[in-house]
Amino acid sequence: MDNRVFIAACGEYGQAGDAVLRVLDAFGGAEAILNGRKSVLVKPNLIMPRKPDDAATTHPAVIEAVCSAFVKAGASVTIIDSTGGPHTKVILKLLYGKCGMKSAAEQSGAKLSFDTSSRAVPIPDGRIVQKLDLISPALDAQLVVTVAKAKTHGMMSMTGCVKNLFGCIPGMGKPNMHRKLPKREDFAGMLVDLCERINPGFSILDGVWGMEGAGPTGGDPKKLGLIAGGVSPYAVDLAQCHLMGLRRDTVYTLHEAASRGLAPQDPAELTWLGDDPEPFRTSFKPAIRHKNDAIPEILENCVGCGDCARICPQSCIAIQDKKALIKEKDCIRCYCCHEFCPAKAISLG
Repeated sequence: MDNRVFIAACGEYGQAGDAVLRVLDAFGGAEAILNGRKSVLVKPNLIMPRKPDDAATTHPAVIEAVCSAFVKAGASVTIIDSTGGPHTKVILKLLYGKCGMKSAAEQSGAKLSFDTSSRAVPIPDGRIVQKLDLISPALDAQLVVTVAKAKTHGMMSMTGCVKNLFGCIPGMGKPNMHRKLPKREDFAGMLVDLCERINPGFSILDGVWGMEGAGPTGGDPKKLGLIAGGVSPYAVDLAQCHLMGLRRDTVYTLHEAASRGLAPQDPAELTWLGDDPEPFRTSFKPAIRHKNDAIPEILENCVGCGDCARICPQSCIAIQDKKALIKEKDCIRCYCCHEFCPAKAISLG
């Protein structure tokens, strides 16, 4: 269990290149991390087509810096993610353009992947799932680098390097997984099963600007001012939880990882490298105060687009008189509707 986490101060995205190199160099540099491997998949958090300044997606400056380092070390680097909607080339083109990935790839020498194929693979040691359908690029790469965004999250309390790998499940497979695993503890267990199967070789957190409140898409940008990284996605997530001032017992993936011996219980058990983490520590407003009780609430600014109804794994949302209506008795509180509402018209209380 590698509990090292490097903290690099980064006050603005113009400094992201230097900060990322500091993180990588603390672990021997990109060449040492590659350790002879030649194909790298960089997995950003591109939850939906949003501008980088919205703080909902991994910033392109961070992705460019990560990709550049591995390209210069001699690797073939690709970028891909999958949203909660259809996993198609048209959607990927829109996603890459809006989120700044097209420019990041061009500037770094990386490639954007439009491979929408997937395949079912066994999870031999899975506690919750024994098989998952995963995107082929994540399975075919010799090294996966998860590059997460520091955000609060309605269901999982926090989005981090582990939760970011949920994007390796293609398209509509995500709401289907919510339907199969409505309990937060089971869903977190699946995420850890998934992380163990993908086995990312390195994990980086874009914490220059994060998101607080109604994350992972409807909250407010909040400056954290750092980039963090480490070999273990669980260690980086524990550091992120500490720095964002969140309660560890509400971050279900951390609880699950600790129960499996994959991560320590306490951030004091981490080996902190780089800049002193304490000056960066702050308090992010949580996405939801009463996690087990809140039913999503449709606000007056709902435009009746129907995105929430299409993404709902329970099919318990209908559009009537150009407004969304939720059948509360069928709601499993996965908050997919909240995540994918383009108008930010769904509240978690």
